[in-house]
Amino acid sequence: MTSTFPNKGRVNYYVTAAGDSNGMRNGQPMIPVLEICGDGKDNNGNGLVDENCPIDSPSGDKPSVNFDTSKIIRIAVVGDVDSNSGLTTQLDIANQYNVQALILTGDFEYTNGNKVLSDLESHGFTKENVDIVVGNHDTEQDVKAWLNEERTFGQVNFAFSGDRLAFFNIDANTKFDCSSPQFEILKSQIESSNAKYKFAVVHQPFVTVKSDHPPNGEFNCYDPVFRAGGIDAVLQSHNHNYQRFDIDGLLYGVFGTGTHDTGSSMYPIGSDNWNGNSCIKCMTGQNGITIIDLQIDDENSKHFNGWFINMNNKVLDSFQKSNLP
Repeated sequence: MTSTFPNKGRVNYYVTAAGDSNGMRNGQPMIPVLEICGDGKDNNGNGLVDENCPIDSPSGDKPSVNFDTSKIIRIAVVGDVDSNSGLTTQLDIANQYNVQALILTGDFEYTNGNKVLSDLESHGFTKENVDIVVGNHDTEQDVKAWLNEERTFGQVNFAFSGDRLAFFNIDANTKFDCSSPQFEILKSQIESSNAKYKFAVVHQPFVTVKSDHPPNGEFNCYDPVFRAGGIDAVLQSHNHNYQRFDIDGLLYGVFGTGTHDTGSSMYPIGSDNWNGNSCIKCMTGQNGITIIDLQIDDENSKHFNGWFINMNNKVLDSFQKSNLP
């Protein structure tokens, strides 16, 4: 006996067909009993959240491979990567979708940072279109050398994007609270930037569900600056899983889906919220990259679409933001 394809928000009871000893249904993995699609929880205790559940995509099931670069800038985000074949697969996916800029949200030097950078460059991701924020497993001098900067925090721009895109790297490995010089520099840079799209980038997250690593504790310091300065999203990692929050209209995401850890070795999703703010989409056990398309052809509005794509090139989450500051 088989069920219909699951609908978001209801319990799905799947029984394998006779003789299906591998738990497969028409060649596809069976959604486990009691998995509730769309609630962001691990209902069946297998370490995965909403696995194999359908997603609602704002603009098709996947990003279009062919897009007009006069209308869209396409970026990709991932953190906690390693020098292994999984990174190569993620970069292959980025190339397939013609990603123009890559954001590494920290921890690329677990094993061999030089090999990671070489893999980036062999896929066309160079100092001209890659931003790296320093993680707790990275060395300051290597990040500074990549960014051609004297410090590990501050504004990063790419020549190809002109004044349409800016990243503001935060180094949470050193003092960065409201009384720190780092905070004052970042606050000034964010407020004075005229970039159309602005992203804050940090390894240790301001916002995260209960997992291996807690929040960095400086949300109340930085969140008002992000809002006043027109930050469009906060890109984080450190916890090796995927999390997406919308906190009073501002996207906070954890993109620790690099392949330093894979499958069941990834970090748990131990709650469904941060400080009472529900996680819109949280999952572990899935590596991949997140692609974000930024609309740039309308001077009077801002809009972006995003997709989290796993290693099998399947969209596991999609989102969109309009009416941005």
